[in-house]
Amino acid sequence: MGGGIELEVFVMTTLDASPEQAVEHDDAVEPSRQRVLVAYDGSSSSAAALTWAAREAGSRGARLRVLFAADAEGADVGGAAVLAEMAHAAGVEIAEEGASWATTLDGGPPREAVETDVRLARPDRALVQASRGADLLVMGNRGRGAIAGALLGSVAFSVIAQAACPVVVVRGDSERRPGPEHPVVVGVDGSDGALASVDFAAAEAARTGAPLIVVAAWTPPDLVASGGHYGVSYVADLGLRAQSGAQASADAALQRTHASHPDLTGEVRLVRDKPAKALVDTSVDAGLLVVGARGRGSVRGLFLGSVSHAAVHGAPCPVAVVRQEDERPPADR
Repeated sequence: MGGGIELEVFVMTTLDASPEQAVEHDDAVEPSRQRVLVAYDGSSSSAAALTWAAREAGSRGARLRVLFAADAEGADVGGAAVLAEMAHAAGVEIAEEGASWATTLDGGPPREAVETDVRLARPDRALVQASRGADLLVMGNRGRGAIAGALLGSVAFSVIAQAACPVVVVRGDSERRPGPEHPVVVGVDGSDGALASVDFAAAEAARTGAPLIVVAAWTPPDLVASGGHYGVSYVADLGLRAQSGAQASADAALQRTHASHPDLTGEVRLVRDKPAKALVDTSVDAGLLVVGARGRGSVRGLFLGSVSHAAVHGAPCPVAVVRQEDERPPADR
């Protein structure tokens, strides 16, 4: 860091609180009530995320926390206090503006259920830390600030992969939410890791009255890629096995959702295509696309898999990235 310093200061207040009533955490208050956390920096992208998050909080009966983070790293020692004061004042103004606006939205949370969280810290660190007290983290896909602006780079994908709760990335129209006209789409691949995604998708569909579409993609083996070592009939048989396996995985996932949500309307889509393309194409009219966060890296859970990465970049609707419980850091409750 050379001659600079890194500041990590944050203050969280309820919307009606005075500065003198500010506290660092209120996680002990209403411990059983869900919390939706949204990254907000005043940009149009973060405003779309805030709109989606506010209505999600309203539908869940959850508290909404509007988080603004500013990175003060690199300030010279002499000016650090002044920089921190200015950054904090600006952050409070932006966060409170967003929180107040959230309470005016149809379907949003009541005023007493909204709070602000202003942090002078690295945005990725602030978001991961704050996610430990949340049930859902919502972010935009771009923005003017470090929170949303990094979303197309490694910082934001690291946040998604390391968060202690599911993360929703709001793309396109923030009015697009799950409902009778907009299904919840989830991809399965037969792995245990897909179960967390299926459970999340089913709960979201059941709560919003949306149909659930379970997508299983498969591709036939490439005869050329096999180097000619196997005959056409053998390769065709492998293709049938791949198709059959995809069908079985999707059917099992749908049965799982019906066990927990008997009244849920669901269907299986068996798609002959690459998984990422199958999910993006199927989500054209969806209210939410749900994917897992599995990937291969030197640190377990640190990197997104190629499918989830492609979905966050290319889906025409909000994308929820869900990690397995055993891959999440412990939640601070």
